[in-house]
Amino acid sequence: MKSHNWLWILAIVLVGCYPTIDHRGFNPEQIEFDKIQVDVSTKETVQDVLGSPSTTSLFPVEGKNWTNWYYVYRKTETTSFFTPKVVDQLVVKVTLDDKDIVRAFEKQKGVQGEKIKASTERTATTGYESSVMRDVFGNFGKYSLDPKKKGN
Repeated sequence: MKSHNWLWILAIVLVGCYPTIDHRGFNPEQIEFDKIQVDVSTKETVQDVLGSPSTTSLFPVEGKNWTNWYYVYRKTETTSFFTPKVVDQLVVKVTLDDKDIVRAFEKQKGVQGEKIKASTERTATTGYESSVMRDVFGNFGKYSLDPKKKGN
């Protein structure tokens, strides 16, 4: 009877260490990429084949009023309480011109690229600058105790 208890404990520990696979984004196995042709396909064709993009570019492409659409597929593996590990990745980039015609189509397979780090610099702003002295003494004279005089 005691040997069976150890087997159950061992089974539970092994199941807890089995990785969980997670798929995010579109399913590349169901996509017919050959339907998207450069200089022929339109924005509507891309949406019919790939669906809505994961993200789009916010800046003009090559100084033109073109837009990049990005479709991201990512497969991760998580074991127990550890940080998920990217096992597979596919990024599809579609460049559309100002007339919504596909001008470029690229697929980047695998876990590549550099990690983007957020900048620690601050953007300078103009306008009101606060200080402790201004906050403490700035309201003197703005308000009146006389109920007939309405202050700010």
